[in-house]
Formats: sequence, structure tokens, C-alpha cells
Amino acid sequence: MQAITLRAGLERKSLPSMACAAVKLQVRALAHPLLTRGWLQALNSHGALRELAHMQPRLLHKIYRPYLSSRLTQRQRLAALVSHYRFVLQHGLAPVVAQATSGRVELASFAGKSGAVYQIDLRAIVPMEREGELVLQLRCGDTLVSSVAFSFLADGHQACVGIGCLQGPQCGDGLELAREATRDLHGLRPKNLLVRLVQQLGYAYGCGQLLLVGNDNRAVLKQIRKGRVHADYNALWMEMGAQPRSDGDYALACGPLMAPVMEEIASKKRSEARKRHELLASVAASVVDGIAARQPQAEQQPLREAAREPVREPVRDTELESTLDAALAAA
Repeated sequence: MQAITLRAGLERKSLPSMACAAVKLQVRALAHPLLTRGWLQALNSHGALRELAHMQPRLLHKIYRPYLSSRLTQRQRLAALVSHYRFVLQHGLAPVVAQATSGRVELASFAGKSGAVYQIDLRAIVPMEREGELVLQLRCGDTLVSSVAFSFLADGHQACVGIGCLQGPQCGDGLELAREATRDLHGLRPKNLLVRLVQQLGYAYGCGQLLLVGNDNRAVLKQIRKGRVHADYNALWMEMGAQPRSDGDYALACGPLMAPVMEEIASKKRSEARKRHELLASVAASVVDGIAARQPQAEQQPLREAAREPVREPVRDTELESTLDAALAAA
């Protein structure tokens, strides 16, 4: 496959638009030559990454804008992207990421108590391109209910999952739609469902914790200052049991789903609590299995679920590791 150059970052638009985009991209590359060289070197390190860059030109632009967390420096931004795609390659996830780059990949389908059918879809690279490489979407029919953007990262020597955005419905009656979905899912709020699904994905693939972006670290800080974004992430993370970090983000351990302690729940609410947990466990298992089923047969491996430990380490390609490390060093 043809090597990735700056031209791969040009989307197929009208000639004037492409010319303008080419100039802008070239200016950014000249302003950040080492960063650009490191990113191009990383994208050219493996055929699967070259394929992704050819499929979605926006991938090449990610190093030039705030990404995942505004606290990241430009070099840390590159390191975050490289660590994500290193993880993807190590765990045989490149095929499903390629599918999700082309369009929605349905991972799970389930019915609410009203009989309405919901599904969990996977997207990659875009949408929410500044806040994570992968996106889980909860849909009811053709209606998007909620989305979460995340990336696989390295926190020191430990693999983790970073969540950069949690978004509700974008339509005018979004609040009512979220309330209806919550009632239909036995009181399980759509945003909570998606965070728990990412948590279980992280656990299944050996990640130690979720890193949850804090209000002041969001990549879309400019929109927040203009009053276009109102969600209080900090309150939600703490409600879910996350602990604040010194850098302004939050951490939540990746672990097996724990059944609710019925003795701590009012008797009249126990039935809903049990159904809520059973629904979450079922959907989480379907999402993990849905991704694993799309791995190449030779790279499929048993994953840990609610109470199982991982039985195999990720596959490490020494030559690829050296190339990616060199790409970071070049920046």
C-alpha cells in the first residue's frame, strides 16, 4: 500500500476546498516538523495503520489540535495516539477498527421493557474525533440516544482506557429522550450504561483503569467557555465511584461487574435493580463478544469477563514496537 504523506490528509472535496486544506495542512506541518515526522513514521509502521489513514483523512490531522484532554502537550498527544494504535495492533483489533471507520458496526442488540429495540454500535476515528479514537453509540431504531468517545492508553507501564467525551442526544427533545430510555432500561441511564460498557471492554482487554476527563481538561474547552457545552462530568464521575487525580481528571478501576447488594436496597426496588444488573451484564458480554468475533481467527484469544481472568498476554511485535518507539523519539 502507498506510503502515508501529508496528501493522505486531504479529503475529497471541491478543488478550491482541497487547495485551501492543503495549504493549511502544510502550514501546520512546517510549524511542527518533528511532530509531523513522528506521526507519519508511526502511521507508516504497519499496513493496517496505512489503511486507516487512507480510509479516513481526518486521522492525520489529530496531532495538530487539542485531543482527548487539554492538559496533553503536543508530544503527549502523539504519544496517546501511538499508544492507542499500538494497543489495537497488539490485540488484533485492526480489522474491527477498519470496519468501524467505514461505518457503524453493530456489537449488541437488546430490547427495553417497552419492547423497543436498542443497539450498541462502534465507530472509529470520527465522529467525536478530538475526544477519542473509538466511539460507542447507543441507538433506539434510527435515533442516537448517547455516545462515548474513548482511546486505549498507557498510564506509566499500565494499559488503561481514556474517556474524552460522553454525549447525550443532539435533537431538540434530547432530555426527554434520555428520560424515556432510562425508564425503558430499568432505571439504567444511557450515559452510565456506555461508561460501564467501556469499563468492561477495558477489563476484558487487561486494562487497569478508566481515565475520565475532568471538566477543566476537556478538549473542547473553547466551546465550553462560549457556553455551548453544559455537561458536568466531574459530578457524574464521582457519582459512579471515580476518584479525582491531581491533574484534574478522574480514575475508575476496570473490574468485573458486581451484582447489587440486595440487602442495601429497599425491597420494592430490588426487582428493578436485579433487572438493571442483568441487562448491563448481558449487553456488556455481547459488546465484548461482538468485538472479539471480528478479530482474525489466529489472533482471537480468551478474554476476561465478569469473573474470569485473562489467559494470554497481548501479542507483541518487536520490530513494530521499535518502529513506534522510534516515531515517538523522532518527535
